[in-house]
Formats: sequence, C-alpha cells, structure tokens
Amino acid sequence: MKIAIMGSGGIGGYFGAQLAQKTDNDVWFVARGPHLQAIRENGLQVKSEVGETVVFPAQATDNPKDIGPVDIVVFAVKLYSVDEAAEQCRPLVSEQTGVISFQNGIGSEERIDDILGPGHAIGGIVYAPLAIEAPGIIRHTGNLARLTVGELSGARSERLQSFVSACRAAEIEASMSENITQVLWEKFVFLASFSGITCLTRQPIGFTQEDPFARELFEHALREAVAVAQAEAIMLDDGFVEKTMAFAMGMGANAQSSMLTDLQNGRPLENAWLSGKIVELARKHKINAPVHQAFFTAMKPFEAVT
Repeated sequence: MKIAIMGSGGIGGYFGAQLAQKTDNDVWFVARGPHLQAIRENGLQVKSEVGETVVFPAQATDNPKDIGPVDIVVFAVKLYSVDEAAEQCRPLVSEQTGVISFQNGIGSEERIDDILGPGHAIGGIVYAPLAIEAPGIIRHTGNLARLTVGELSGARSERLQSFVSACRAAEIEASMSENITQVLWEKFVFLASFSGITCLTRQPIGFTQEDPFARELFEHALREAVAVAQAEAIMLDDGFVEKTMAFAMGMGANAQSSMLTDLQNGRPLENAWLSGKIVELARKHKINAPVHQAFFTAMKPFEAVT
C-alpha cells in the first residue's frame, strides 16, 4: 500500500514508523519545521519500553504534492487543525483513497468528507500514550499501542481490510469495527472527562486514583457525558461508567492526557472539542453538565497559548 501520514506527531509518527520499518509499504510522512528537518537529517525515531524504531532515511515532506495519490491517509492532526489539514490532503486523494481520522473528539469525519467529498473519511481510534519528545523523536510510554478503524457505513471494505493487514504485518494491534460511531463516542466520553480532570488538577491520573474528591468529580463528568451521548441516540453499554472508572483506576499512575501535556508545554488546547463539545451538546438537549462546564471554563484562558 501507499500510505501518507498527515501529521507525523505522536500518533502518526509512531504508527507510521512501524509501517515503514517493518513492512514493504510505501510510507510518506508529512511534517513541518524543526520536526521535519530532524526527520530528514536523522530519521524518525521512536523510543519505547517495548523496543525502539528508527526509520532512516525517511520519506518526509511538508508538501503533499510531492507524494501524489495514496491508498490510505493516516490523518492524525490536532482537532483545531482538521479543516486546514484536510485541504492540504487534496493532492493525496483519488476516488478510492481512505482518510482515517485519528482525532480525539467527534465529528472530524464529517468535516473531512465535507472538504474532500463523501466516502473518503474513515473513523479511527488509537489507544496509546504517545507524544513528540523532541524534533524527530516520538516517545511511547508503557506498552499499550492499539488501534481500531471502521468505515462509517459499517462495511468491511477492501481498502480497510488491506490497511488492517498492513498494520498486523507491522506488529501493530489493529482491529476493524462495524459500528465505529459507537466506538468513537465511547472514547470521546472517556477522553473528554480524562482530559478535564487531569488538566483541572494539573496532575496525571494517579492523583485522581488516590483522591476521593477528584475521583468523584471524574465519575460525575463521565455520567454527564453519557447523558449527552444518550441524547444524541448513542446507546452505551450498561455499566459503561463503572467499566470506564475501573479502567481509569487501573491505569499507570503517571498516565496523563495529551491535553495536559499540551497545557504544560504552552501549546494550543483541544478544549473546545472535548469538554466544550460536551457543554455545547448538553445545552442543545437541555442537560445539566456543570462538571464539564467547569473543566471547559477553567481551560479557556489557555486554549490559544503558544
């Protein structure tokens, strides 16, 4: 397959590196600035407790026209960059190209199809603590690194089956879902709440695991988000909150949201697309969501800090 990584940060850089290093797929990285320069000069490096990967030389550019049409675009940019990045994808997209959206929130797939035309967007979920440690270097913490993808129609398309097969050949834990919208919402409910509590406390999840007040606040946030999901006709499994609490309480104490990492490093935040989206939808359905409103409001002064 010919694969373009649009956004070669934590997610795109990590999974792209595995595909480039461990398979014979034609993998291209779209990056910019010092990160692109470092990749060109020293290769793309992944530092992980489960093994390090170096792709050198790496096919890297800041101009998608250098790449041309591909089979799959791994679309892994921040939520506030979706529209701009989707426009930049035009040279990568042919009639059959799939654009797998690995975003934290909900609704990116619709924005991609609005820009590139219907039928290109594919839903994607990544479960992995990943971040750019330094230009050209991706840091993977722990041993969790898996992804789930699915056509919005639920079809088991040839393009998606080929991508999943490529991932498995690269020793990536990958699966396909026939109900990706539900899976996207499940992660969104968790991530909006997880990002909110870690950013509000300025602490990794270990603080919430140990502090009963923070733990209660996190559970209230989950219940608010579940109520919003139900109002949007997304029926989450019975016991979803309890299962999600158990998952969060079992995470490594140093695990933190990518939004907290961005906050600590003075980068723009995805606040408006996480707790902000919960608040927006809660108001639409006349649901009270005071915890997410507090999360959203507390982070507003830092949303655009650079």
